Amino acid sequence: MSTYNIEYSGNCAFAVSTGKTAIEANTKYILTKNGKHYAFSNPVAKFLFNVLPNRIEKADKAWKSKNKET
Repeated sequence: MSTYNIEYSGNCAFAVSTGKTAIEANTKYILTKNGKHYAFSNPVAKFLFNVLPNRIEKADKAWKSKNKET
């Protein structure tokens, strides 16, 4: 079994990209882009993250904003 360094502390990357930062991901649904690993709560979230524009940028922005609050 592979070990991944998952972005967003294991939260669903699609959910993070929509501003929801507390939805746990399932490592069964992994997408690797530019050497980074993104996990998702379900296959639909993985699909949408992959096809909708600017998801990584939106998720990064939401995650940075969330971490400033804590």
